[in-house]
Amino acid sequence: MKQTFNASSLDSSLPLRFEGKVQSVFSKAFNIRTKENELISIVATEKLNGPNRILLKLPEDEDFISFGIKKEARAVGTTQKISINNGNFLISLREAKKWSPKVEIEKKRPSSRVRDNLASLQKDFSTEKEKNKKASPITRGEPCFLSSFENSISQELRIRTQELTKSIKERNLPEVSKNIKRLIGFGEGLTPSGDDFLVGLIASLHFLGNSESQHLLKKIKRIINLEKEKTTFLSGKFLEYACQGRFPETILYLIEAIFSGSRQGTEKTARRCLDFGATSGRDTLLGIVGGLGLMVQSPMSKVQSPKSKWCR
Repeated sequence: MKQTFNASSLDSSLPLRFEGKVQSVFSKAFNIRTKENELISIVATEKLNGPNRILLKLPEDEDFISFGIKKEARAVGTTQKISINNGNFLISLREAKKWSPKVEIEKKRPSSRVRDNLASLQKDFSTEKEKNKKASPITRGEPCFLSSFENSISQELRIRTQELTKSIKERNLPEVSKNIKRLIGFGEGLTPSGDDFLVGLIASLHFLGNSESQHLLKKIKRIINLEKEKTTFLSGKFLEYACQGRFPETILYLIEAIFSGSRQGTEKTARRCLDFGATSGRDTLLGIVGGLGLMVQSPMSKVQSPKSKWCR
């Protein structure tokens, strides 16, 4: 039985003419890998726009698996529709609104607001015991890891992320390079935790905008572009998008809230980020808050010359 659905939104940069195969299938999402090695994601959740994504509505009691969408099924896209499995599943693009990412951040943002919003995240997602501490890791300028998640994050991941932030703080480029390589592809699933953390870290550096963070970001991008083949196709694409400055809506809303919003708004968008995926939202959030917490509090947060000294 043929099924037809109307897409509600699609990325304005999406390549609409393509041929490929279904690469992975979940209950509310599936991914297509095109012959040109592009990734196209079909997501049945509203307000989850992102790079190369198409959003559509599904009845709550139905999912893509029940419609018989399977890995390796043929997928063909045109400007009007996407056909899966020889037309047995059709997605009409005629009424889809084009999504273009936009983030509104105050140019002269007070660093105190960023610190306050980061601290509120630490407080909101920490245990009662940690709430009573005199100062959070963020406000002390230490690498930030939301403590309420520590039990669910592997010890090895904590060690690797801490070593990365330490090498960044010390401006030790060889160690930064080594530690990034140790995170790429680290973890389980189609988007390993190490990759999700790096996406969040890249987002924090991208939107900080000062010369020092951009200098570091350039080096991180170069390392990732050389090493991304070591992880899964899906996760490698997410890292690629991040290096291009392309981020999903959940990340954009959170960044905007941290830089320009209230504590309440920041906490709300952080919770929304946490809801994405089994652990992806959590690990991405750790990267964002960890990166911002380190950069805002360290001397690196000051506008400096891109030629500031790094250990080589």
